[in-house]
Amino acid sequence: MRKFYYWLIIIPLIISSCTSQKQLRYFNDLPDSAVVHLPSLKQQPRYIQEGDRLQIEIGGSDPTAAALYNNYGGIGSPNSTGGGGGGAGGQNLETAGFLVDLDGMLEIAYLGKVKASGLTAAQLKELLETKLKPSLKGAVASVRFIQLKFTVLGEVRTPGTYVLPMQRTTFLDALGAAGDLPNTAKRHEIRVYRDYNGQRTIFKVDLRKMDLLNDPDVFQIRHNDVIYVQQRDSRLFSDETRFYISMLTLAIGLYAIFVRNK
Repeated sequence: MRKFYYWLIIIPLIISSCTSQKQLRYFNDLPDSAVVHLPSLKQQPRYIQEGDRLQIEIGGSDPTAAALYNNYGGIGSPNSTGGGGGGAGGQNLETAGFLVDLDGMLEIAYLGKVKASGLTAAQLKELLETKLKPSLKGAVASVRFIQLKFTVLGEVRTPGTYVLPMQRTTFLDALGAAGDLPNTAKRHEIRVYRDYNGQRTIFKVDLRKMDLLNDPDVFQIRHNDVIYVQQRDSRLFSDETRFYISMLTLAIGLYAIFVRNK
C-alpha cells in the first residue's frame, strides 16, 4: 500500500521535472546529430539613421587637399572591446565620428550638409565621392558605422543599454552581452521592439525553437533594438506540476473510496 502511494507521488514529479528542464533549454527541436547544417543567412543591409555616428575618411591625389576634409567632424577610430558605451584609448563611442542629426543630415567641411539617413554606408560613399570629384582630384571616401547600440531589459542577469564597436551582431550575442538568461526567464515569450528605417515592429521570439536561427530579421540585431525578457511564473509549482498534482489527488481519492467500499 505504501509503495502505491509512493509511486503516485513520485511519477508526476519526475514528469514535471523533465518538462521544466525542456522549457529551459534553447533550440529543443534541433536534430539529434553531432553536426547540424543550417542554410546560409544573408546579411541584411544596415541603413543610416538619425543619431548614428559614422567614421568617414576622405582621400585624393593631393593628400594636403584631402586633409582639409578630414580635419573636421570628429573623425576617430575607436578601439573598444566592451559594452556600456565606453571606448578604449580615450575614444568614446558616443562622441566619435560624424553625427547624423535629427534631420538625417551630415555636416562635412567644405561640402556642407549631406543627406545620409536611409542610405547604406556604400551608398553614402558613392554620394560623397560624386560631390567631392569637382574639387578634389582622385577623390575616394571611406564610410563605416562606428557603433551598434541595443538595449536588453527584464529577466536577464545584467540588463542595460550596450554600445558595441561593430556594424552587426546577433540575437545570441546580445543576450550574451546581458549575461544570458537565468532559470527564472521565459524562453518562449521574448519581445524585440524595433524602430528602424522608418518602420516600427514588434517580434516575438521563442528560444526553444530553431526558427530563430533561420530568420535574418530577428537573428540579426538592428541598431537601437530593445529586447525584453519576461519572468517565469514565480509560484512554487508550474502549470504542469499543478495539473499532475490535481490528477494525483483525484486518483488517491478514488482509490480510497474503492478500498473503503471493498
